[in-house]
Amino acid sequence: MEEYKRKFIRTLILLLTGLLIVTASASVYNILYLQAAPIRVEAAKVRFVTASDSGPAGATIGTNGTFASLSGLAGWPNATRIYEAALGIRSYDTANHPIELKFTSWSGSTDKIDYIYVKVFDENGQQKGSTVNVGVEGSSTGQVVLPAGATWRVQWEIKWKAGALTTDFVSVILQLLVSE
Repeated sequence: MEEYKRKFIRTLILLLTGLLIVTASASVYNILYLQAAPIRVEAAKVRFVTASDSGPAGATIGTNGTFASLSGLAGWPNATRIYEAALGIRSYDTANHPIELKFTSWSGSTDKIDYIYVKVFDENGQQKGSTVNVGVEGSSTGQVVLPAGATWRVQWEIKWKAGALTTDFVSVILQLLVSE
């Protein structure tokens, strides 16, 4: 019996010592530092530009071409309005860039909209990627490659439901993802 007590006490001391070592070593660490400087601004290689329907669409392009706003889009109830070239996307680079136009969010009288489709077309009138279905989470063109120096157009198709009133409106946010 005495033998078991000694073994038990030794085992207990060994376990407590191990726990103390693990606890003590877990609190010892080193901190390393990384500095990135200077981080510079460069001109955007892909930018929003105006297109043939930018006036009626109320397009405003930010100073550096990385932001665009469309304040003139509208449509009649129970009819489809199409802005074939509400906005342009232009590459100012000598390299191709994968891009993706993606629905992010919307608000307002969303229940009064039949649909809003956003499509991207190249200079030859070929649709690039899938149709962005505004209101459908995750809807995007998918990744498509914008060639160096190319300008593509962004088309909007808007259809309000028959019961929509002139006081109804929606606000839409899309993202243009540009890969290096």
